[in-house]
Amino acid sequence: METVSKIASIVNVDIKMPRIYNRQTKRVNVSSNSPEEYFKVIPFLDNLISQLHSRFDERLKQVLPLQGLIPCKLHLNNDDSILSAAFTYENDLPRAISSLCAKLYMWRNKWKNAENIPQTATEAMQHCQHLFPNIKTLLQLISTLPVTSATPERTFSTFKRLKTYLRSTISQKRLNGLAFTKINKEENVTLEEIVQVFIKKTLPG
Repeated sequence: METVSKIASIVNVDIKMPRIYNRQTKRVNVSSNSPEEYFKVIPFLDNLISQLHSRFDERLKQVLPLQGLIPCKLHLNNDDSILSAAFTYENDLPRAISSLCAKLYMWRNKWKNAENIPQTATEAMQHCQHLFPNIKTLLQLISTLPVTSATPERTFSTFKRLKTYLRSTISQKRLNGLAFTKINKEENVTLEEIVQVFIKKTLPG
């Protein structure tokens, strides 16, 4: 605040609080006695802090050791911490959780000398087959943990731009293709590559 005050005095700008509305409709009214007090309790920061607490709560800390099932992160967690986290989803497992300890030993040996080790939970699920049903289920749960809502929010924004009231008759297949190319686009992707992906997703053959 002192730094900002010095800069404001140099450029002849007074630090003021935003106008408080008598009838609040779209903006948040923060009661404060001075500009310094107002910017300490700015609504955006309060909301950001509360969101961080809700995202990274105690339940997420309990199940976080399950990331040790991902082959590239097998060294991060021991079997005891993984088993303790797996008890949270005991009712969701297809097999008895008592057999998970032996499966963990087999799972570690499977990747001990492997060359191409999966880097994500979705990649690891493809190697579970029928020998590791519990591990596959736990990997599915890991991959669906909502750490942030960035992807869903980006999806909603994309659909609002694609399907407007002037373009409401767009088919579902074409809408999915356009949304796929927009949401999952990577950096340095050319227009030709996006068109090719769109054609593969929307056109038969």
